[in-house]
Amino acid sequence: MQVNVFIAHAADKPLELLVMPYAPSITIPNHLQGRSWRHMATTTADDKRLGASTREIEAKIAAGGYALVKSRI
Repeated sequence: MQVNVFIAHAADKPLELLVMPYAPSITIPNHLQGRSWRHMATTTADDKRLGASTREIEAKIAAGGYALVKSRI
């Protein structure tokens, strides 16, 4: 599965990655729009740098339209 990866950093939280399916009409979920997200990459769900298993990322996307994972960067 091809995905877009967005990154956000807040002083009181670790870096987080927002992983969403690659599609022209994706929008960041309302409850996450208060953060300063920047597009980091377009990659595949099995990219080891995402910090979560392919199964976990794909299951979260299937259930809610996105996966939010803690960055290992």
